[in-house]
Amino acid sequence: MSQKILLVDALNLVRRIFEARGGVGGEACVSACRQSLQRLLQDQQPSHGVVLWDSPLQTWRHLLDDRYKANRDPTPPALLSLVPELINQFSEVGLSSLTIDNYEADDVIATLASGVAANHGEAIIVSTDKMFYQLLSPGVRIFHQFDRRFVEIAEVRQKYQLEINQLIDYWALSGDNSNNIKGVAGIGKKTATQLLQRYGSLGAMLQEPSIKRLQAEADQAIKCQRLVALKLDVSLGINLKALRLAD
Repeated sequence: MSQKILLVDALNLVRRIFEARGGVGGEACVSACRQSLQRLLQDQQPSHGVVLWDSPLQTWRHLLDDRYKANRDPTPPALLSLVPELINQFSEVGLSSLTIDNYEADDVIATLASGVAANHGEAIIVSTDKMFYQLLSPGVRIFHQFDRRFVEIAEVRQKYQLEINQLIDYWALSGDNSNNIKGVAGIGKKTATQLLQRYGSLGAMLQEPSIKRLQAEADQAIKCQRLVALKLDVSLGINLKALRLAD
């Protein structure tokens, strides 16, 4: 039987549930999070699964750019206080939790998803974070738990008017406000789309001297490209067998 792994972006899920309950924690919030995961397991019937948490330590992206995510409010203390019990409850329904020092959950999810897809399995990422769109393929799917639906490759292509493999360069050029990534000065979303439709990639544009504003900020563009690209090679220190769910 081929592998089907459920990859849960922990804080993306629990913070939305926490905020939907008015920012009030406690047993009711923990119970709602547990029920959400139980429903996922029942609906998706994965062979493997894991809940991924961000490292509390400074990540490599913060070292690359100290402004990274500087515009975000910190995780509410009332939610952070629930994390140990959430991990315990998730374990009780069969899903272990994983944190890798100095890495965001996104990179760990990307590494696991790409590895499973490369071995002809299916990875289901549970998150509303658009940065995961860059991973979409026949073997990597994204499920919006709150909309109760999968994100389709065709709808992402339609939304951005670009191919999936151009999204990293699109965000590198236009920036990403949610992560405080500024992009290239003078190149907004519309211009980034037009440039990619014409030249295909950031690499090709950097070889085109006529795009003066980009040539003047080539280093910035390359840095932003590194910031938005999810890592596919995080050293996990575990075997996929450890994430297999009980029958």
